[in-house]
Amino acid sequence: MLRNIVVVCVLLMAALSLCGCFLLVAGAGAGGTVLWQAGKVASEESASMERAVMAAESAFRAKSITLKDKVIKDEVTQLRGEDQAGKKVAVDVFSVGSRNSRVEIRYGLGDEVLARDLLNEIKRRL
Repeated sequence: MLRNIVVVCVLLMAALSLCGCFLLVAGAGAGGTVLWQAGKVASEESASMERAVMAAESAFRAKSITLKDKVIKDEVTQLRGEDQAGKKVAVDVFSVGSRNSRVEIRYGLGDEVLARDLLNEIKRRL
């Protein structure tokens, strides 16, 4: 009897984990889908990396976020800043081909609402 309960629990956990993975994969397939993962918002956009970086810098100014550091590498540009409340803001813009980019935002210790708000500001400027 105890063995049957353990087997049922394991199967139930496996089924739930498979459903979650399926939903994540299904949602990630759509263009411009916003994902919340490990404390950051991520979105793929139909804009070059250079254009997305310019939009992010403009969004920083609009949201009164002070740009503290900008690091440019081959396939990613990292922007680091701080808002008026002293919360740290990190925006990474990755090149995904010549016409697409991936924007990842971490705001504070993982404030999803503020990160999504900043992402929406960036999207308005693309």
